[in-house]
This record gives sequence, structure tokens and C-alpha cells, in this order.
Amino acid sequence: MDKLLESAFWVDGWKTFSSAPVIAIPLLILVGGVVWWIRGVVNGREINGLKEQIGSLKEQIGTLKEQAGVLNQRRLLANEQLTVVKKNDETLRAEVAALRKKIPKGARHNELATSVDTVTNTITKLTAANDQLDRTLKRSGLVPLNPMEKDALNAALKETTLP
Repeated sequence: MDKLLESAFWVDGWKTFSSAPVIAIPLLILVGGVVWWIRGVVNGREINGLKEQIGSLKEQIGTLKEQAGVLNQRRLLANEQLTVVKKNDETLRAEVAALRKKIPKGARHNELATSVDTVTNTITKLTAANDQLDRTLKRSGLVPLNPMEKDALNAALKETTLP
């Protein structure tokens, strides 16, 4: 082992190696070819693995884009349904206000009955629109309501729409 550290050893080895070029040159070419082949195999495996990862990531991106499109459509539908709910709420508030005005004036019984029927119909429409909005939001995963949250929401809607 100590000989490897001496310069005389390396000088003698070089002289021996360089004195036989017929053996040395093919040996260098063979060693270089083997090293090049091993490098190609190792890099080829790594490249193939990376290409598989890229393909998988592209598929995931495509799936996520599709999901984003579906969620965007559901969001737009939910916005439309929310507009309907707000419109029905405003209509109900106006009908309740009109009913309140008729009661102190001593409106006739059939006028009050018609107003009550109108308010009841509007409440039914509002409830149906609210249920549809709730189903749309739950399907899209935008609003996961547990039973307590749903009851609180329904109670709040009843308080804001009915006097």
C-alpha cells in the first residue's frame, strides 16, 4: 500500500503502460466503452422514470382541469339559484309588508285570505329554491352542512322571511 503513494511506482507503471501501445490503446477503448455503456443504462432508467412521472402528472393536471370546470359550472348554477332565492325572499318581504298594511285598515276577509295564499305560495317557492341551492352546494362540496348548521340556516331563513 505504501508503494501507491510513491512517485517512482507511478513513473515505472506509466513507462510499462506506454511501452506497449498495442495492448494499452484497445484496453483504454474497452474501458471507455464499458463506462459509457454503464452511464447510458443508468441515465436511461432515470430518464424513463422521469418520463413516467411527467405522464402521470399530466394526467392529474387534466383531471384537475375537468374537476375545476365542473365545479365552476356548479358554482354558476348555485349563483343562479341564490339569485332566485333572493328574489323570492324580496317578493315575500313585499307581500308580508302589504299584508301588514291591510290588517290595520280592516281589509276584507277574502282579501286577507288571498294575501295569505300568496305569501304561502311564495314561502313554498322560497323553500324549494333554498333546498335546490342546498343540494347544488352539497354536490359541489362548496358547503358541507351538518344537521346543526342546516337547522340554524333554516331557522335564520324563517326569521328573516316571516314576521
